[in-house]
Amino acid sequence: MFTGIVEEIGSVERVDQTGRAPLTIRCRTVLEGTRLGDSIAVNGVCLTVAELTGALLPG
Repeated sequence: MFTGIVEEIGSVERVDQTGRAPLTIRCRTVLEGTRLGDSIAVNGVCLTVAELTGALLPG
């Protein structure tokens, strides 16, 4: 059972069954400090960050 803290509610942007990142989730807060290979819990399931896109990419 997931007992962590919910940081934000994101939304599923895209589901792609052929690409490297088959699930794209739009979010903001949880991405602060996130790097490739990190795990993020989504509905209690730990998913590995395979790709980061958007304005919050680490510089």
